[in-house]
Amino acid sequence: MNFSEEVKSEILKIEHTSLCCKKALLAAFLRTAGSIGVKGGNIGVEMATDIEETAKEISKVIHDLYGLTPKIEKSVDKPRRKKRTTFSCIDKNSIFLLIDLGIIEVDEEGANIRLNINWETVEDDCCKASYIRGAFLGSGSVTLPKEDGSTATGYHLEFVFTNYQTATDFCEILSEVYLMPKLIERKDTFIVYLKTIDEIAELLAIMGADNSVEKLAKIATLKEEKNNYNRKLNCEISNMSKQMGASAKQINAVNKIARIIGLNELPESLKTVAEARLKNKDLTLSELADKLGLTKSCLNHRLRKIVEISENL
Repeated sequence: MNFSEEVKSEILKIEHTSLCCKKALLAAFLRTAGSIGVKGGNIGVEMATDIEETAKEISKVIHDLYGLTPKIEKSVDKPRRKKRTTFSCIDKNSIFLLIDLGIIEVDEEGANIRLNINWETVEDDCCKASYIRGAFLGSGSVTLPKEDGSTATGYHLEFVFTNYQTATDFCEILSEVYLMPKLIERKDTFIVYLKTIDEIAELLAIMGADNSVEKLAKIATLKEEKNNYNRKLNCEISNMSKQMGASAKQINAVNKIARIIGLNELPESLKTVAEARLKNKDLTLSELADKLGLTKSCLNHRLRKIVEISENL
């Protein structure tokens, strides 16, 4: 089970007792995972989901609100090789469901599909939270880095809509709960998404997915620990590389002096350091200073002097 499925499984356990919250949940699910269906002259709705429990919960909500019993069927999405559950509600009474949720409006000229969200459905904060849950159940997904922080995958949560109007209205709902989503067009769909860990955590909390929020916090902590370790390791590698480069330069300088004029021509203090550098090529500056009983600053000064002498030969 991936993290998106974990979140959906968690919010499916939330009980919606009020009619207004059930309507908000259903309206959002139909906007994201439903389509208008016509059969035998009747207008209704067809829905699909990868999670069977989602189909059962939405069917229960439909029955509680309108007394309708959706027909549930299982199939396999061959391109994705995933099981799909499709369910539909198309009979002489199903159009009233669509009218009541503000998805269809009927006038003298007939029935028309409304692309904008029915704002009466999301007047209260509890209904806004239910609407967001319904949208996530219908087309939401969230990706996270691995728990051990071993991948560079970032944080990403998105909702997929089939039309621009509904997507922009949904952005407004999120803004009313103090989130600032981004909206892009991808092929023939419109994606509302969040990229920061704080916003994703806030949205999960709004949906009531508290366990998912805890898991997100755990992953963020592990990722930060790994990032800190990598930064420290990179710093150490960089310092080691600098030390090796400096050591090689010092040894080359000593060898040049020995070859051209001989180390005995150096002052005793520099000769001692030069000989020690040749005998202890792998020691760091600090280790060599300790071995000679010098301060690191003093040793570094003498080595720079040796390099300077070699460059002037």
